[in-house]
Amino acid sequence: MNAISRMTGMPKGVVVAPTRQPGAPTQAYLRRGRRHIALGAPDAQTFAARLDAALLGPEPKAGSLGHLIWRYQQSPEFKRLAGRTQDDYREQLARIGRAFGREPLATFDDKTAARRIFAWRDRRADSPRRADYGVQVLKALLGWAASRRLVERNRAAGIPPLYRSDQRYKVWKPDDVDRFIAAAPPGLGLAMVLALETGQRQSDLLALRWSDIDNDVIGLRQAKTRQDVAVPISPRLARALNVAPRCSPFVLARQDGQPWASDGGFRDAWRFYCRKAGITDLTFHDLRGTFVTQRLAEGWTLQEVAFRTGHSFRNLGCLERYADRGAIARALARAHADTALPARAYPALSDSP
Repeated sequence: MNAISRMTGMPKGVVVAPTRQPGAPTQAYLRRGRRHIALGAPDAQTFAARLDAALLGPEPKAGSLGHLIWRYQQSPEFKRLAGRTQDDYREQLARIGRAFGREPLATFDDKTAARRIFAWRDRRADSPRRADYGVQVLKALLGWAASRRLVERNRAAGIPPLYRSDQRYKVWKPDDVDRFIAAAPPGLGLAMVLALETGQRQSDLLALRWSDIDNDVIGLRQAKTRQDVAVPISPRLARALNVAPRCSPFVLARQDGQPWASDGGFRDAWRFYCRKAGITDLTFHDLRGTFVTQRLAEGWTLQEVAFRTGHSFRNLGCLERYADRGAIARALARAHADTALPARAYPALSDSP
């Protein structure tokens, strides 16, 4: 099978390949390891049904955790997740299925279930973030089962995370930004300025279209939270947008003018140019925290920041995990320095010894 490429906008693992017969429609496949499951032509009426069936696989034995996984992936709750989140969940659900899929669902009402989940998490402790994400998905699965009264309680709910990260001090400084922009091609430089000036997630910025820009405001609906947000266009962002080429409906495009086919391709390019610029301890997501820190330092209220980032007003405290409090405190102190008492009021500070 030659000239296979990933299909844009499709679940992870869906690829296309041209047929050998002239004029025949392109065929899509779902890649599963070394196997390629034929799905037919992407524009066929039966394509969606065949894709869903291939993603689900055969129905497991009823009453097992594997059967619960199979049912959960057909639920409205799962289908409401963003496309990339569904891809990530499927990957973790497959791992959960390999570990627990044959067990009777009733064993997850047993008190020993938490011990088995702890042991599974600890076996993957060499990659703590992946281990935590697996537990997070298992927690979502068992939470869904508990809400449907399929189990009495969610035995994964009390499993604490292994990975601890304090994002408050992972802020892009002006020198970091300048070094990246100097090393990266213009398209990635524009991505940097967009993230820095809007505080939006990578996936939302890759989906941003020129039509989402209305004079001096960018408006979009976030894929993860379904929140409608609007961000004012700063002078710096306006300058970057004015010189950006408009060779695609999407604001961010590759060097050849084509839109990014996936987050994965963008992430690889971003990491490459970070290394080229000598930046090894900061990520694209840290630009979101940089936005929060800068806006709070400028005197914005938590509500004003939340309107831009999409955070819920019910949990404004979660913004604190993004913000560098020390940097904010220093900026606010400098901004209000003109209201302080003059230096002559403090002889010990103003007079020479």
